[in-house]
Amino acid sequence: MELLSPLSLAWLGLLAPLVLLYVLKRRRERRIVGSTLLWEAALRDLRAERPWQRLRPHLSLLLQALVLIAGALALARPTGAGQVPAGARLAVVVDVSSSMAAREDGQTRLERATGLARGLARDLPPGGAMMLVAAGAEAEVLAAPTSDRVRLEAALDRLRVRGPGADLEAAVALAAERLRDAPAGSRVVVFTDAAIAGTLVLDATVPVEVRPIGEALSNHAILALDVRAHPSEEISDRADVFVRLARFGEGRGEVRVRASIEGGRELAARRLTLEAGEPTGLVLSAELPPDGSARGALVRVELETVGGDDPFPLDDVAAAPSPAARRLPVFLVGDAPPAVTRVLSADREVELFATSLARLAERGADAPPLDGLFVYAGPTPEAAPPGDSLVVAPTGDAVFGVGLGAPVARPTLVSWEEGDPRLRFVRFADVHLGAIRPIEGGSARALLTTDAGPAIASLSRPDGETTLVAFDPADGDWTSRPDFVVFFRNVLERARERRAAGGIAPGALGAPLRVPAPDGARVGVTTPSGRALAGTSRGGVAVIDVPAEPGVFVARVGERERFALRNLTDAEESDLSPRAVFSRRGGAGGVATVEPVEHREAWPFLVGAVLALLAIEVLWGTRKGAAA
Repeated sequence: MELLSPLSLAWLGLLAPLVLLYVLKRRRERRIVGSTLLWEAALRDLRAERPWQRLRPHLSLLLQALVLIAGALALARPTGAGQVPAGARLAVVVDVSSSMAAREDGQTRLERATGLARGLARDLPPGGAMMLVAAGAEAEVLAAPTSDRVRLEAALDRLRVRGPGADLEAAVALAAERLRDAPAGSRVVVFTDAAIAGTLVLDATVPVEVRPIGEALSNHAILALDVRAHPSEEISDRADVFVRLARFGEGRGEVRVRASIEGGRELAARRLTLEAGEPTGLVLSAELPPDGSARGALVRVELETVGGDDPFPLDDVAAAPSPAARRLPVFLVGDAPPAVTRVLSADREVELFATSLARLAERGADAPPLDGLFVYAGPTPEAAPPGDSLVVAPTGDAVFGVGLGAPVARPTLVSWEEGDPRLRFVRFADVHLGAIRPIEGGSARALLTTDAGPAIASLSRPDGETTLVAFDPADGDWTSRPDFVVFFRNVLERARERRAAGGIAPGALGAPLRVPAPDGARVGVTTPSGRALAGTSRGGVAVIDVPAEPGVFVARVGERERFALRNLTDAEESDLSPRAVFSRRGGAGGVATVEPVEHREAWPFLVGAVLALLAIEVLWGTRKGAAA
């Protein structure tokens, strides 16, 4: 038995004043009568009267108490959680897609599904067992079949919204596989809001019950966000913020859209009316200069429903980097070949700074860290700087722990990695190189291989990557070909995109953050709502479990700050109406429709009992002789 509104049981507190009315004596009124002969019994009661009297059984008190109890239980909305035969197993599959975060009647759909699953766990009979499967983009078993209710409660506490999409078909198949050869009466119970378009075929060898959670709700959502440069003669950092909005449900609704710099000033605001089923585009103009570290501002767009609350806040916030994030500081260390310098300086979104190893070493410990692409020509430092770097024609015996062999003149090109982004649209056919120094480190991933060994390689680290070109591009005919320019532009674009993305791999809303950090380093994360989380790096990556919040997550590794953007711009998840059609594949290959099992609430029967008790009370109170 599960109570959908347990707080309504507070109405049972009215039993106390009801009983109090029956134990308190009534105050009588003084009147003059012609004779007291007929009032002697009342006079004796009056003389012996005390403020309190012993509670005597009254049929009217019993009827009124039953009315209160039945009414409170009806308001609490009891529903049957389903019975499990003795010894049978129960597999509970809970939809953890983003739409399950929609709020109805003061609780989210996921909270309601979790409460119903708790009822199933509490009602397990002797010998019964239950397993719990979270159905997100991938199915995850949170609890294997067990009768340990403490373990089941702990597993239910771990249910979290895990981003868009719920692969219910895979989750049911996984649950059915675990229930194979289970005793008779075993079944799979699926709790979902069915906010999925299409037909889901639940291929299972055990009975499947689909229990719908929630009803169709009207919702306003941000479907897309993009920030593009639109400079003018007066404002070079002018940009346009493109927002696409939609209303799901019926009718129309009024919303207010605000764009601001993350953690800073408001840029623009607009108020408009959205029609159901008609997506609307909006353009907001703003000035978005880079900050003191030459990093582009992050733009935050918020959607607010005017005159009401939005039941689904996860699609009301979105964040995106500004065009200034494409401005890439490039620190040229050493004397680079002129052809390389020309390619770097030709990029309009590159700010080129010439420096040397000696000048970098003179920077004090209190100086702010340099954030950009380091290009080394000739000698290199012992350790690679955080972020991305490019090494051209190195002169030492090793580069960042990777050895270099003796020069080999005019090697023959063997192969190159066409799938790597740095070699996109780059071909080395008919290219002749001068002398190379073969890359000998086992940790280096070869991008261009010759018969003497790798000539270009990638060195990956938890906090960045290095592209190593172990030869002088001017020694040969490569610089005379367009592929030379394309290669270095690809390197710049990759570094620019990785820097704008904050250095943390993109992920779905609610998915853990994977923060690159040295092994054993402590990583702190601040969520968009201001919650502080922490973790430790293992194997070069700190995996931080974060809540499903849209916006900007800030990660700190030592003095270096990284950030990750998490948005829910998914029309499928923002449509909160149940749309899925469930079917089940039978043993002979046929498909049979699975009808959702509605929760059978007991409140109609309790309301009927209340009315019957009230009728009995009226008949009792108005019976012949009741006033005597």
